[in-house]
Amino acid sequence: MRKKVRFIVNPKSGGTFGAHFTERMVKKNLDLNVFDYDIFYTKFAGHAIKIAQQSLIDKVDIIAVVGGDGTQNEVGQVIVNTPVILASIPTGSGNANARKMGVPINVPQAIRLINTGKAYKIDACFLNGQPFFMTAGIGYDAKVVEQFDKIPFRGVGAYLSGVLSTAFTYKLPHFTIQMDDKPAIETEAFTVLITNTGQLGYNIEFTKNSILNDGKFEITIIKNFDRTKVPTLVYEAFFGDIASQEMLETHRVNEKLIIRANKIESIQMDGDYKGQTNYIEVICKKEALNFLVDQDFSC
Repeated sequence: MRKKVRFIVNPKSGGTFGAHFTERMVKKNLDLNVFDYDIFYTKFAGHAIKIAQQSLIDKVDIIAVVGGDGTQNEVGQVIVNTPVILASIPTGSGNANARKMGVPINVPQAIRLINTGKAYKIDACFLNGQPFFMTAGIGYDAKVVEQFDKIPFRGVGAYLSGVLSTAFTYKLPHFTIQMDDKPAIETEAFTVLITNTGQLGYNIEFTKNSILNDGKFEITIIKNFDRTKVPTLVYEAFFGDIASQEMLETHRVNEKLIIRANKIESIQMDGDYKGQTNYIEVICKKEALNFLVDQDFSC
């Protein structure tokens, strides 16, 4: 029986620096003896959610997301706990999911992976009931993402602009962090990152031991540090080993995380700004999303 692939394309993904996608690439690289396909283009934030919902009605087998991690999040939250497979065609800026899953950062190669790949079940985390599949954060990193969204261009330069515009003025909140049934941690911190894959995009990893399908997740507390060292830390993030820096404290969460902040803070999920709050609750559901990977992939 022929399978149906639906390409959901975010034409704004990655901006000037994003990879380009055309239907000609699909016709050249997708095995048309096996697959039927159609293509939908998003027109506004959240449109991918509506297209994915219709895809369930249309009994699509594979949704190929042509975009970045935020567009994948919109689709993933619809198809979580369904048989539908999410395929990544990475055209975003950071492309964290694709990098972690070994998906080629090349549009034709990523399309060809649909022909030969396999479905690999990964965990889904839920922050205040909202699914994410990579990384969420409350505090400074989310403030950076908020600033990133205001910059009219994408790529590493835009991300660094967000970092430098907030690093020296950001006032650290106080967090109360409750993990499972352990004693609460009381601390000031720049941010608390919640990671399912450890990958933040651009090949930056704050945790090295994340397992994609164990039903657990990690948090990394980024404590106060000398802000004149920001350039050095940026270098470590992109070219060194940021996970080994002494201001980072990482913990494994087995079941449930609750974070309270003493003031309203920005939050981000899978690299998209999601508003502000002073309370988050996170749980993880084991093997909740089918993600297309190479036949040889294992976490």
